[in-house]
Amino acid sequence: MPKTILIVDDEDVVVDITKRKLQQEGYGAIGVGDGEAALQVLREGPVDLIVLDVEMPKMNGYAFMSELVKIPGDNRPPVIVLTAYDSMEPIFKRYGIASYLHKPLKIQDLLVKIREVLGDAAKN
Repeated sequence: MPKTILIVDDEDVVVDITKRKLQQEGYGAIGVGDGEAALQVLREGPVDLIVLDVEMPKMNGYAFMSELVKIPGDNRPPVIVLTAYDSMEPIFKRYGIASYLHKPLKIQDLLVKIREVLGDAAKN
């Protein structure tokens, strides 16, 4: 069964391109535009990994992470954060972020990070 990745970003183009590429690589992919929608997806069923933008409307990445950390650790999926900001590592460590990438996003870099975090040596 393919691993499912939740993409949370308010830029439709980023979500669409990332989702398409992940599906081509054999992953299941779900895309949403803000943290509130992401929490709803998590209520509906588990995901294996979250790719999370920081700056979004309704519920930004920080508010989302504040809610996500309430999920027991064994059931909480790892998170890769996408950010345009430097010096964010202390905040990411506080929330237990698995990894992060700077925007603009390079899809190949994201695939490498996903494989590292999920422990996938090769494509699914």
